Amino acid sequence: MMRKSGLFDVSLVLGCACAIAATVAGEASARAQSTVTFGGSASASDGVQASGSSSGANGANGASGPSASGAGDASDAEDEWAVRDRQLAEASSLSGSTGLLHMPHAQGGAAGQFRLNFTTEYFSAGFLCSDTFPCRSPNGGGAVTSDTLSHIGGTLTLSVGITKWLEAYAGTSAYANSDDQNKPTLLQVLGDTDFGVKAFFPLSKVFYVGGFAELWLINGTGSVGLDGSGTSFKLGPVITADLRGMQKKLPLRFTFLTDYMFDNTADVLTDTENARKQSVTRIERFGLNVNRVDHFDMALGGEAFLADDRVRPFIEYNILIPTNRQNYLCKPNNPSRDQCLANDAIAPSKLTFGSRFYPWKKGFSLLAALDVGVTGVGEFIEEVSPTPPWTLFIGGGWAIDTRERPERTKMVEKIIEKDAAHGRFKGLVHEKDKTDGGVPGAIVVWANHPEITSLATGADGRFTTQELPAGQYAFTIRADGYREGACSGTLGAESQDVQVDCAIEALPRVGAIVGHVRDGDSGSPVSGAIVKVTDGAKHDLTYTADATGGFHGEGVAPGAASFSVSAEGYMTAVLPFDVKSRQDNAVDIVLRKRPKNPLVSVGRSEITVKQQIQFAVDSANILPESQGLMTEIADAILRNPRIKRVEIQGHTDNTGPAEHNQSLSEQRAEAVRAWLTGHGVGPDRLVAKGYGQSKPLVPNVTSANKARNRRVQFIILDQDAAAPAGNLVIGKPAP
Repeated sequence: MMRKSGLFDVSLVLGCACAIAATVAGEASARAQSTVTFGGSASASDGVQASGSSSGANGANGASGPSASGAGDASDAEDEWAVRDRQLAEASSLSGSTGLLHMPHAQGGAAGQFRLNFTTEYFSAGFLCSDTFPCRSPNGGGAVTSDTLSHIGGTLTLSVGITKWLEAYAGTSAYANSDDQNKPTLLQVLGDTDFGVKAFFPLSKVFYVGGFAELWLINGTGSVGLDGSGTSFKLGPVITADLRGMQKKLPLRFTFLTDYMFDNTADVLTDTENARKQSVTRIERFGLNVNRVDHFDMALGGEAFLADDRVRPFIEYNILIPTNRQNYLCKPNNPSRDQCLANDAIAPSKLTFGSRFYPWKKGFSLLAALDVGVTGVGEFIEEVSPTPPWTLFIGGGWAIDTRERPERTKMVEKIIEKDAAHGRFKGLVHEKDKTDGGVPGAIVVWANHPEITSLATGADGRFTTQELPAGQYAFTIRADGYREGACSGTLGAESQDVQVDCAIEALPRVGAIVGHVRDGDSGSPVSGAIVKVTDGAKHDLTYTADATGGFHGEGVAPGAASFSVSAEGYMTAVLPFDVKSRQDNAVDIVLRKRPKNPLVSVGRSEITVKQQIQFAVDSANILPESQGLMTEIADAILRNPRIKRVEIQGHTDNTGPAEHNQSLSEQRAEAVRAWLTGHGVGPDRLVAKGYGQSKPLVPNVTSANKARNRRVQFIILDQDAAAPAGNLVIGKPAP
């Protein structure tokens, strides 16, 4: 009997592996550094500790690539690649995830690192037939109490670091069992395949947490290809304590995990058992590695790092706790004469001793491990595959880093012969026509000796050159806020210090404004717009936009300035602007056309709005759809300077507690005031006050009435007796 898939599953695994590889390594350089590893690991170049041992935030899962932002980053790049080298030394478990033999760590490799591993397994022992648990004879007749069993198999895995916290992996296995008390004698399984992902991250330099999920694709019996009914799924959390991250490093690492296996492998036996009209034997159940129920697994493992991390002994303990999710009904008189889970709670377990070896500094490693069955070896239940008394594992593999390693810069010291020095220049850079102080931070450039490094003046504006040979020297002086200047000097044949005076002309300490006014809808220029500017010195300046909408102003004091821009048919725009000295300051001003049907009108005692200002529910946040209305309100106040003081009143309906409504009305009134002052209305012209539900316009008896009572009103508290000639009143006067 056999379960097989031929080339189908192998191609599936390799195809998915290549897809992952193409995703991660697509941008890697053709000169990518690679390391070959036999056993799923690689040693760091100096025998340093494996991933998780590095100090600092990188830990076991350091940065994903080196920095190359200048000479100052060289040390960071070297540290980063030391972390990647340590991470390359992680090995893969039998499922493909980085870990020990049977269990993963909550750590992994770096992004762009690949691991390809091959592990063989072998044992030979007769344990499935005994006096307590006899087997039925394959040739008929009485029961047999001894058997001879041989097992050999192999597992191929591939894993890849997707990011610094995510790993993907896959594996496929094939094995054969030969037992003289079964018919057929040879039982083979070819091509069971798993795909998995693992996420992990550090809690500290010592503790790491993670989780993994695996999909197991099981092949059918007596046919080629997958049996979908046998597809199984495993997931669980994992935690790792890496003591190499402690302040006082210890070369130890411990991992604990729990997982749950949705095990459907027994479903591949359905057709066979239906044809036989009885269940398969214990030997067949072991040979095909099937379970009839799910199981909850727990594992604890420890690993040591010896001989500069080149020898890594480890130990694992794994226990499988069956749980009958499938409600499988075990018959006490089953053909295998096995016990039943309902009556005999047997939890198979095994202890693993092993080590990985790194005989060379780079690339090559070996794996040797031994499983020792603890429980489930001499006692059997029909729901779970038996545990062998021992299994020997020998493994190896390759690890590759596809990220390009930066080239090291080699510093070469070159001695340059110089002419005999004869003297120095001692100079002073100062403002033209002023000798009471120097210009600090000025750059002194050697105009006729570009091979000599430029100098910078000190806080007093002075500079001193190095010793120089005799000759004529010219200097170019550059400093912020000054026009470029020049000075020169001559060193004679006799050794001496020569004084040089370098005067530079200051630029005007004011700024210029270069602006444009345009229509907010069409983007076309608005000619004739009046631009009023209050500069940093509180000077009022006025400009008129030309036919292109442009305006230009000189001599504007630097600092915070305010622009107020108006034009016929447009609403007034007010905006702040920071003017910088000694440069042209570009400003772009957008005007919005006054609506044909205005929503705002100015009356004798109130500024009336035809729409309500919209707020977020139970909030003082003004919604975007009210921005146009708010702009009209600001425009109305700005164009009527006769209005000296306006009370912004907030009102609510009677929904909710009165205290809450009072607070909400105050917040909304203050939000409107803040918006208007931010758009050019003087804060001394506005006062905000909330009235809560105390002043309804209509009784709060219907939803429509409540909507009318939720409002903001603008009451004029103080104004001139009459509007001055030419003053603009927006809209029709309200009664």
